[in-house]
Formats: sequence, structure tokens, C-alpha cells
Amino acid sequence: MGLVLLARTARRLARRLPSHARAAAVRLLRRAPWPGSVRVRLASAVRESRAAPAPEGAGLAVVGITAAPRVAPEDPEFAAWAAGQPSPEALAAAAPARLSALRRRPLVSVLMPVHDPEPAQLARALGSLDAQLYPHWELCLADDGSRDPRIVALLEAHAAARPDRVRLVRVPESGHIAGATNAALRLATGEFVAFLDHDDELAPNALLEVCAALQEDPAPDLVYSDHDVLGTDGLLRYPNFKPDWCPELLLSYMYFGHLKVYRTERVRAVGGLREGFEGSADYDLALRLVERTERIRHLPHILYHWRAARGSMAEDPDNKPESFESGRRAVQEALARRGIAGRATQPEFARRARIGVYKIDFEGTRRRPVTVIIPTRDRLELLRPCIESIEARTRHQAWQLLVIDNESRDPETLEYLERSSHRVVRFENGGVFDFAAMANLGVRETSTEFFVLLNNDTLVISPDWLDEMLGYGCMPGVGAVGAKLLYADGRIQHAGVILGTHGLTGHAFQPRRDAADQIEYQAYAHVARNYLAVSAACMLSRRDVFQAVGGFNDRDLKVGWNDVDYCLRLREHGYRVVFNPYALLHHLESQSRGDEKNPAEIRYMMRRWRHYVDRDPFYNPNLSCRDAEFRVKSDPAEDQAFYYREYR
Repeated sequence: MGLVLLARTARRLARRLPSHARAAAVRLLRRAPWPGSVRVRLASAVRESRAAPAPEGAGLAVVGITAAPRVAPEDPEFAAWAAGQPSPEALAAAAPARLSALRRRPLVSVLMPVHDPEPAQLARALGSLDAQLYPHWELCLADDGSRDPRIVALLEAHAAARPDRVRLVRVPESGHIAGATNAALRLATGEFVAFLDHDDELAPNALLEVCAALQEDPAPDLVYSDHDVLGTDGLLRYPNFKPDWCPELLLSYMYFGHLKVYRTERVRAVGGLREGFEGSADYDLALRLVERTERIRHLPHILYHWRAARGSMAEDPDNKPESFESGRRAVQEALARRGIAGRATQPEFARRARIGVYKIDFEGTRRRPVTVIIPTRDRLELLRPCIESIEARTRHQAWQLLVIDNESRDPETLEYLERSSHRVVRFENGGVFDFAAMANLGVRETSTEFFVLLNNDTLVISPDWLDEMLGYGCMPGVGAVGAKLLYADGRIQHAGVILGTHGLTGHAFQPRRDAADQIEYQAYAHVARNYLAVSAACMLSRRDVFQAVGGFNDRDLKVGWNDVDYCLRLREHGYRVVFNPYALLHHLESQSRGDEKNPAEIRYMMRRWRHYVDRDPFYNPNLSCRDAEFRVKSDPAEDQAFYYREYR
């Protein structure tokens, strides 16, 4: 009786397999040491299956993808970049040597929840995994109640053809993305889990790059890469070149995107994905994971093609409107877990643009004392409007103002300072302009925990500017907070400092027009995020932290780059630097003293911070340093024309 059941099972199985999988199954069956009678029945079942019709869709071939998708012609910079990347053939040729150099070859469990995708797109997703140059992986499939018989047949055939590395579970009742992913997670036996959507594609070197990075540093618990979007026309668009680990950016939106590879034990320790966060369950998971580990690694390679499939977020954000509220709740719960007093909201520009971007409306900052320090010399036509804008527009209730007067001579300015209700401290320096020394004096003269260095050629725009800066400044580990500064005509003067631009430094998105209807690259000028440095034209910091790192360098950087140098020393001491676009001011830039560059200061910066000039962790190396607008690097030799090249 057992032999009959076995034969019947073999017959049913063989009928459901597509031709390529059926041939593999036949080879496996024939090699097995079956008793003679069983072999006869199996051979009969196979003969019958060859004449039996396969289910509709079961003949879809899942084959390894060997040709790289092409870049859409309307993006010439991305196309030029892609033309300079290794071809699939070159990647394959280099793979054996790279594999042999790996001392550790962890098993990666690829989790794929499936629910009625287009069969051809599912076949390509599976094929992209079969084409991986790294062989130590397993596929954990969770069919979340698919109703399309072609999908069911394709999944079962794929699992049957690869029983050594493909595991399949069928979820009887739809558990949405969280429930299905957790079902796949329960099948995983690998040290790491990777996440692959049922209609997306991996680059052939995806898992190899991840494991090569783990060879260099086995510590990371979370690894993420860059990605692009695969259109319905089969062309690639919208490359997303991300920064290295950026804690405040992750509170603004789910910037990890794809590819994500997490240590399995970490994912299980937080309970996997949570239901009730439809459309943003991966965001919620990431926020919970980073609270357990800071061992996070970014790979600046496009290893994932996110398909703009029918009904997907990549095609149209309106396909999953619930994801925006789910994402907001994920951030709100993260704030509660971390003890941050604030309310997560989706700002107006994000609602209009239909993107999952969030901001924090901080609570409890309004009465926290802060000193605003304004260095100045003469130029009353700048100083008076600056102070009046603070007095008239600032909602914060516990600010005080300290003016550092650098030997003003203008009678009208001296009279204004004499009659001012704000404290004025004289800085005598023999007529030499030394902004760093003025800043150091100002901080020594303060008694509040927090201070803001503010240029005298600024004007307050947003009434909550101080509360916005204090909100991030109060977060553990934050050493400095910068504001968004605009020229008088509305163009961006400062949205963070990027090292390497023009060969040294540059202000992010300067001089792009600041507009909510034309969002810049990844909305970086509209969200809070980390940079290596921010401008001291408007910078908040803590008094004790400032003193602990030695304040501004008034020996080597009296005029320029002293704010950048300070922020970099903060990083050396383990502090983060945050740019907050909701602290908004006008800045006329260098109206007070001009903008001359001191060659000695340039040489000092090159000597002291060359490693950050060469590689800013918050600016992807695939982006151009010709300017600071986050353009794709299309010319590998662009640095030959940099302004500061002669100082290298």
C-alpha cells in the first residue's frame, strides 16, 4: 500500500512540474537507491506525466538572469554612471577569486512573501536569486493565500526542483506582508536574512557584496545597499544612492529601502515584523532593530532593482495610502520607546507630494534656557534687523542674547550697543578678525546649558527655530544642530556641509531654489538628517560638550572652516551632527567680513581631515562632488577640475 501511495504522489508531483524542473526531478528520482518495484512505479508515473498537461502558468521558466537591465535614456548622468560599472560577465569572471578569498561564508536566508504577483515578474525575481554569484543561500517562500493557480504552480514547481535550498510554506489566511514575512522567517536557518519582494530583482553580485563586506568586518547586524527602480518598460531609473548609517534620517523616513540584510537572531529577538503597520512594517522593524544595535553597514552599490509593478508603491504611492499613517505610527512608537518628548507628523509638503516623510513636533523645549551668541563688528544695518527678527518672531520663552563686539568703531553702532537691553561683551584683538576666538569667548561667557552661534547677517523666518534646534540638541549623542539657511531670494544657502565638494567642502543644495513643489534629491533639504558638519552661521551646541572637545580652533582656523573642524572633532568624540530644515532663517552669507580663503587654513584642513575630504560617510561616493546638489557622478575623473586640487 505504501508503494502505491508513493507512486501516486510521484505522479501528482511530476504533473505539476514545468519541463525544466520535471527533468531535474527525474534525474533525482533515478539516482535514488529505490527497490526495484518502486523504481518501476516511479518510471510509470514519469511516463504518464510527460503526456499530461501542466497547469496554466506552470511552464514559466525560472532561469538565472544574465543580462543587466538598461538605464532609461532620459537620465544621461545615470546612464553614464552605469556604463562605467562592471558588466555581468565581468562580475561573473571575478567571482571565483572573490569567493575563494572568503574565510567566512554565512548562509543567507532570502525571505520572500508572495501574494499574486504577475507570474512573469515572480519568475524573474526567482531567477535573479538563482543567478547569484554567492552560492550559500536558501530561499524561504511564504505564499500568502495566492489565488492565481499559475502562482501556486510556479512556487510548488520551484520548491520541488530545488529541495536542498528552497523552502515553501502556504499561509492559509492572508497575514499581509508582516504575517507572510514572519512565516518565511520561521523557515530560515541562515545566520542572516535578506528581504526580496515577489516582483523585484537582485543584482547578480548582491549577496556576494554583502558577504564580502562581512568578511572585512563580521560585526554588522544590519546591512543595507543602494537601489534603483525598474520600470514597467524594463528600464532602470531613479538611483537611490544613500548615506552611511544616519540615525536622524531614519526617524524622517525609511531610507534603508532595499537591499536589507539583517542578522537572523536580531530579527527574531524583536519578534519579527509587527502586524498593524501595513505598508510600513519594514520601517517599524528597522526602527526597533536600530534600538538594539549600532553595528550597521551601508554598501554603496546598487544591489537591488525595485520594480514599479502594478499596485506597488514604486509605481504610485497612492496604491498604499495606509502606509503613510503606518509609518507615522512607527515613528511615534519609536519616540515613546526612546523617551523623546514629541509628536510624529507628516508635514504638509510630504502630504502634497504623497511621500512617507515625517517630522517631530518637539514638546518640553519651550522653557529650556539657551543663549544666542552674535559676534559682530560695526555693520548696524545687519545687526539691528537680526536682533529685531529674534525679538519679534521667536516663540521660545527662555532665550537670552549675548553680543560679542569685535572692536566696533562706527558711532551709530556703538550707541546702539550701549543702549541695548541685551548683554554685550567686548572682544579686543588688535583689529584682527578671529571668528574662532570670538566664538570661544562667547561660550565662556554663557551660563546656560545650550548656546546658539548666530551670524549677524541672519533673519529669523520660522518662529519655532530655537525649539526645533533644541529638540534635536536634547537627544542623547547629538553634539551640534544646524539650521536651513536661505538667501534673500529664497535659494538655499545652507542645508548641511558636505566634505569633498570642489575638493574640500560645500553647502548641500547651494544655490538651489527652496521649493516644496519641486522636491530635491531624496528630500534631503526638507528632512532632518545627519551630516559631518553644519555651518556656525546658525549652530546649536552644548556648553559642556564644546569645552570638552576644545571649542573652536583659534590657532589654525581663525576665519574659515572652524565650524567644520569643530563638528569633525565632535564626531571623533562620538557625537552626531544634525541638520534640521524646520529651523529656518535667511542668511546673506559673508556680508559682514567677505569670503576670502586663507591658503594656510586650506592646507590645515587638507592635512587634518583628508580622510573625510576623500570619503564623506554622509555623501554617497557615487554622487558628484562638482557641486553639492547630489547629482550622479558621471565623470570618474571630475576631481581634476576641482578648485582646491592644488592643495592636495
